Parts: sequence; structure tokens; C-alpha cells
Amino acid sequence: MGIHFMGKPPFKRVLLAGMVTDENGDKMSKVKGNVIDPLDLIHGASLEQLVDKAKKSGASESGLKHIAKAHPEGFAAYGSDAVRYTLLSYSPQSRRIALSVKRIEGYRNFCNKLWNAARYAMLQLEGKGAVATGVRPPATLLINRWILSRLDAALGTAEQGLTAYRLDDATLALYHFVWNELCDWYLELTKPLLAGSDEAAASETRAVLVHVLETVLRALHPMMPFLTEEIWQRVPKLAQLATHGEASATTSVPVACAVASYPEAGREGAPDATAEREMAWLTGVIGAVRTMRSEHDIAPKKPLAVTLRTDDADKRALFRREQAAVEVLCNATLCLEASDAAPLEHAATAVAEGVTILVPLTGLVDVEKEKERVTRELAKVEKDLAVLEKKLSSESFVARAPAAVIAKDRERHAELETARGKLREALAR
Repeated sequence: MGIHFMGKPPFKRVLLAGMVTDENGDKMSKVKGNVIDPLDLIHGASLEQLVDKAKKSGASESGLKHIAKAHPEGFAAYGSDAVRYTLLSYSPQSRRIALSVKRIEGYRNFCNKLWNAARYAMLQLEGKGAVATGVRPPATLLINRWILSRLDAALGTAEQGLTAYRLDDATLALYHFVWNELCDWYLELTKPLLAGSDEAAASETRAVLVHVLETVLRALHPMMPFLTEEIWQRVPKLAQLATHGEASATTSVPVACAVASYPEAGREGAPDATAEREMAWLTGVIGAVRTMRSEHDIAPKKPLAVTLRTDDADKRALFRREQAAVEVLCNATLCLEASDAAPLEHAATAVAEGVTILVPLTGLVDVEKEKERVTRELAKVEKDLAVLEKKLSSESFVARAPAAVIAKDRERHAELETARGKLREALAR
């Protein structure tokens, strides 16, 4: 048809995916009752609707029972973008794609994460004059240089994945960038800057924020077209949006994200090894302080006194410069000391990125209650360990169980052993 009407073949290359099966890897069959209609995942369907549809398709009684057992509450409405992104996340090299509803739910949550990130950005940009231009804005602050560097890395991986027909690599790179770097770290770190009195810092941050948001929407668009188009239309943009090089009077304004140019590594982002290294120090220490809070059951709203000790001049300079960010994200007051400073009594200690972190627990933790809590957790971990050890020591189980199940149990056993060691240390403290 393409040759007849257009005078040329419609496609030069076709990517063939593996067979989509149920999550157990079994071929979908109407008789078995394990067929999943994509429209039911997109729009949602109750158990009664699933059963009724299966009956009309000729499902057996055992098939109807399988539906009731596998999907007792039917399907929530996950939306087309979540279903599409899920299918793209599977390796195209797999002979079979075991479609997991839990995985679709995870990508539905990703869609929500992106929507909420955009809402936050719009609130910060409203009436401030910051617009996306398609040209990478200059950045001097650590977090802005870092997010542009991470954007560059994500775009590079996505580009390689699309070129090599590894769509899963592209989806994974953009997923991790949005969830772990843009939302979990960058947006949190922008809050003190955008709420602060330094207008130059706030202005730079707004320019970088709108640029990164608009760029990542274009990068995600082929994979989740509906949500990204909806958000992209709302992002403040320059009247003449430059999508290749510098803006000019001849640059046409894309009417939709669908026809805007796809972003490229090295153009919208900029690699910055120094910013990457310093952010690794910063996030490592902030993460360790949060873990200490969790381990000692200290409420996030309770202020902490945190002491950082290191003899590394670069790290001390970084934490002095980024002290406000650490204090806001940890809800703490920060003290910087050399490694040979006097010991702190009754202080929990951790080491991250070569920095010793001390948090005095006096007045924060009831010793007897803490002992009871840790003892309870330790007993639970040891009980779970005993069950796993009995299971893994059974020759019949090891001989019959799939390798993936045994590997998962052994991984869980290692995690429990690590947890037991930490709880014993906490109890001793």
C-alpha cells in the first residue's frame, strides 16, 4: 500500500517484540482465562466485567476461576501512558514478555510523580518571567550544574538506546533521571534557594528548572505522549522557542511537543565531573543522616544537631558552602570539625563518602524504649532468618525450586544477616 500510494516502502526497519504473556510466562489463552485486554488496563475494569468478557470469549470454568484468583479486584485505570511505558521497559531481546500488572502500577506512579513535579515547577515559575527557550541556560550553582550534567547523561543513554533499538535502556535512563535525580534531589534542593533572599540564585534556578522540565518532556514524549503533551502545553516558553541552537527571529514555534525536536546530549545538558563528585558527597551525607533518623526512630520534624568531621579540605569547603541545603533537608543544625576533635558522648555515628557523621542522642531517644524497639526488631529478623535458613538447607527445595526463586531467597538471607548485624550494634550502643 505504501509503495502503491507513496511510491516508496513505509518503513525501512521494523522492530519485532517478543510474545506478550501473562506474568507467569504462560501464553495468553481465552480458555485459560489469562488474557489481558490492554483497554481494561487503560480504562479499568471490575472483576464482574472481566468475568463477563471472558465468558463471552469462551473461557472454561477453570479459566473463570483463574481470573477471580489472579485479579480479585479487577484492574484500576492505569492510563495508556503507563501501559505504553511498561511495554517499552521490557527488553526487546526477550523471547517472551511476562506482563506484570504491578509493573504497570509502578509506571502509573511514575506518571503521577512527573505530574506533581510539573505542578511544583509551575507554582515556582508563575509570574517570575522564567521561560523555556530551548537553549541551555548558564549555571554557576552546584545543584544547577549537577542537574544539567545528569540531564546530559540521561539524554545520552536514551539516545544510544533508541539508536540501538534498546528501548528499555532509554525508558530506564529517563525514569531514573526523573524519579531519583530530578524529583528526589533537585526539586528538594531548589526549595531553600527559591524561598531565599538571593534573587540572583533564585533567578538562575528558575531558568534551569524550566529548561530541564521542558527538555525531559520532549525526551519522554515518544514513550508517554499524552501526559507529556498535556504538561508541555502548560510550560512557559519563549515566543520563539529555539529547539536547535540559538533562538532567532526565524525560529518557528512548535505547536505541539509531538513536532518539537528531540533533545540531544551535549546540547540541552552539559557534563560536569566536579558537580557530579560534589553532589555525590552531599547526597551521601544527607542520606546517611536520614538513615540514622530512621534507625533511631527520630521523627523527621524533630531538629537534630549534626556534626561532620573530615580532614579533606574540598569536602569541608563544600559542606560549608552548602550548609543551608544540608540543614533544610536534614532538619538539623550543622557543625563542621576536624577528624581529631574531642569525642561526643552518647552520639550515634555513621560514615558516608569519607565523612564521619555524629548525632548526639541525649534527649532524643528514651534508652529503655529504644532497647525494647531494637530487641523486638532483632527478634523478628532472627525469626525470618531461621525460616529462610531452614528453607535453603532443604535439599529437596534447592533441587526443585527455580533458580530465580533460590537466588531471591539467598539475596533476602544476606539482607537479613546485614540487618541483624546492625541491630546488634544498635542494641550494644
